Amino acid sequence: MPIFFQKGKKMTRENSSATNNLELNEGDNFIFGVDVSASMGTQDCPAGMSRIEYLKEKVTQFAIQASQYDTDGIDVLTFGERVTHYKNISAENAANVISGLRANESATDTAELIRRAWQLHKNGGYEQTVLFVATDGEPSSRSAVKRAIIDVTNQVTDPREFNISFLTVGEVNQSLRDFLTRLDDELTAEGAKHDIVDVKALSDVDFMSAFAGAIND
Repeated sequence: MPIFFQKGKKMTRENSSATNNLELNEGDNFIFGVDVSASMGTQDCPAGMSRIEYLKEKVTQFAIQASQYDTDGIDVLTFGERVTHYKNISAENAANVISGLRANESATDTAELIRRAWQLHKNGGYEQTVLFVATDGEPSSRSAVKRAIIDVTNQVTDPREFNISFLTVGEVNQSLRDFLTRLDDELTAEGAKHDIVDVKALSDVDFMSAFAGAIND
C-alpha cells in the first residue's frame, strides 16, 4: 500500500488527505551533490541560463523544500577536482550559500562524492538518505563511479537505506546518457546487491518527484 508523508509518522491512504505517493519520515537525510566542473559554464539551459546558474536556482528550491523534512539541515557537497562540504543548509541560508558556488574546477570526481555522501550517512546513523547528484558531465572515472555504487549496495541493510538520484543538467551526450542508464538498470549484473540509482533530467523534476523517483525506481 502506498505510504504518504506526515512529519513524524507514516500514514496509509485511508487516513491521509495527502496527494504525494511518497515515503518520507522525520529524520530522513538529504544530500545534494553539485557539479562545479568548468563545463557547467555552458549556456544551454532554459532562458539561456548557464548550467551552473540554472542548477543553483533549482537546487536552492530543492534545498528549501528538503529542509522541511531534514530538520538538522541538508548537506551540500560540491564536486569537481575535490569535494567540498557545506553543512546544515536550511531554508533560511540556502540561497546565500548556493548562490556563491562557482563552476571552475578541472575534473568531475563523482566517485569521491558518492563515497563522502555514504560516509556522512553512516556517521549520522540515518535510516534513510537520498543523494541527489546534479551534473552535466563525464565523471573522471566511470569504473570508479560504478565501484563506489556497488560498494554502497553491498553495505546497506535495506535497498531504501541509501538512494542516488542523478539529475542531468543541460544537453547530455549519448555516451554519458547510456552510462547513466547502465548505472540505473544494469549494475546488479555487475555485482550490485540492489538497484539504488535513478536518473532524470533536472528540468523535468521538482524535489518531491525527484525523491519519489529515487526511492521507487
